[in-house]
Amino acid sequence: MSRRVVYFILLILVLAFTIYEELHLRRYLYARHETLLAGSLPNFLAVVIFSLAYMAIRSPADKKVVGAIGAIVMGLWLYEVLQLWMPHMVFDVGDMIASAVGGAVSFILIYIVSQLF
Repeated sequence: MSRRVVYFILLILVLAFTIYEELHLRRYLYARHETLLAGSLPNFLAVVIFSLAYMAIRSPADKKVVGAIGAIVMGLWLYEVLQLWMPHMVFDVGDMIASAVGGAVSFILIYIVSQLF
């Protein structure tokens, strides 16, 4: 099995979890007053989704992976900062931390796949 196929499978699994998270898990977490986790989980998942999609589509050399994940995280951080000037939007440091953790987890996941396949 090629790396690209593995990345597509992982992407599909993360997208399925994201659907579950949006439809059921967030509501459950908010009901249990886990607002930090419920509010920041989408940012974590966004980095993982974009990273896996990038790997599935482009499958770049290992040196470009860090730059790609860094660009994804920086883009989400920029969007978070821009929310300071957007009406009805809220800047949240927790979202920025979740994006950074998502970048680290994505890198580890991609590293593991590259070592196994």
